[in-house]
Amino acid sequence: MEASRLDVDVDVAGEMVVITWHERDVLLEELSFAEGTKSIRERETVGASQPVELDAEQRARLRAALDNWGSDRLQLEGIARLHAALMRAEPEP
Repeated sequence: MEASRLDVDVDVAGEMVVITWHERDVLLEELSFAEGTKSIRERETVGASQPVELDAEQRARLRAALDNWGSDRLQLEGIARLHAALMRAEPEP
């Protein structure tokens, strides 16, 4: 998927995942309810001009949060791709 100006690049341990700005907004809103994700949410201004880079702890916390979402809330394609990349990067939460 080629990124547009309304997309956000997320660097998951060297793998670039593109999510739409809408998917980013959904993700940040949902993460406001997930414990331990404050450092991820604080990066919300990143992504407009540069890729979002997550460290190992942030990747593990994001993966754990997405693992708890369930398949019905992983319907957005970009979030599903992000989850898959996180599972490849962090096999065990």
